[in-house]
Amino acid sequence: MNLNIDLNRIAELEKTHAKLWSSAPPKERLVTFGCSKIPEAINWQQMWDDPQKLFQFCMQRLEHILSTGDDTIPMVRVDLGTVLFPMAFGCDVHIEKNGMPAISSHPITTPEALEKVRNLDPLISGQFKKAYEFIKYFRKNLPAGIRLSQCDSQGPWNIAHQLAGDQIFFDIFDNPAFVTGLLDTVSDFIISAIPPMKEAVDENPDKFYLQGTCTPGGGRICNCSTDMISPDFYEKVILERDNRVLEAIGGGMLHNCASNIKSLAHANKIKSLKCVEIAFNYADLFEIADIIRDDIVLIACGPVDPPLLTPLGEKTLNRFANGVFPDKTNILYHLDDPIDDDRTKWLLDIIKG
Repeated sequence: MNLNIDLNRIAELEKTHAKLWSSAPPKERLVTFGCSKIPEAINWQQMWDDPQKLFQFCMQRLEHILSTGDDTIPMVRVDLGTVLFPMAFGCDVHIEKNGMPAISSHPITTPEALEKVRNLDPLISGQFKKAYEFIKYFRKNLPAGIRLSQCDSQGPWNIAHQLAGDQIFFDIFDNPAFVTGLLDTVSDFIISAIPPMKEAVDENPDKFYLQGTCTPGGGRICNCSTDMISPDFYEKVILERDNRVLEAIGGGMLHNCASNIKSLAHANKIKSLKCVEIAFNYADLFEIADIIRDDIVLIACGPVDPPLLTPLGEKTLNRFANGVFPDKTNILYHLDDPIDDDRTKWLLDIIKG
């Protein structure tokens, strides 16, 4: 494996990425590439139980990314998917051979069930003990210069939806106290779980690593499921929990790979929000760039080739090719799964100019 780790270049990249949060953003647009596809030869069932196999997979993915010559700060994470936090509350998981783990049960659908999962231990609940064992293995074997990211922490609304299933949409009207109680319980758990996770991966308390960049704050929360609710409900109920989590962990990133732009407008009220990550295949990057607060860095991410490239995503890339970009300058472009080296080079050329 040839990673070509240049410690001096990594140090310079960290300084360049940090400028995204300064009053003088980098003169050159920053581009990082990601690999979301899972090769057919990969057996996720084996990686779920073997830290060595997961480590090898993550390092192979990183090797491919670093070969592109992009602006990635080298990093990997113990990638157990979106299920680690909901599993702490009792969710069962289904693991396909060639697919990421997925929730297969919704254990918290009554106030009685909710009472049983308050004050969970973030070190041992569900599969957290295994996650920490994997983190220990990764740290022991990581080459110098490669950062280790936190496991996926999701967010209050995403996890609440995973725990209660689609019944939660009826409970919003029929049992609102249950919904807010569930959101508060999940928020409390996230707040308790982030600090030991940061310590385990050896992150500085006031920054974290994800998607090839380094962001101020404690971590990331995700709001993909806000596509299923109104912006009004987000503002009245969920915003308070997102704000409390981010404040408690020292600020951070809000991820939203959905198309609910109006909910993002409300997120501007979160003073500790440092970064917003959106999917340009489903939401208009140019519209969002005009909405998001000036001091919030925007990460524009998404697949750049079929079958996951959407008409909106293709339109956005074509605008880039014609030299049209948002007026907002503190944007990082995180592009997933270019089909080949020529496509990768083309994307670098059109975005960097």
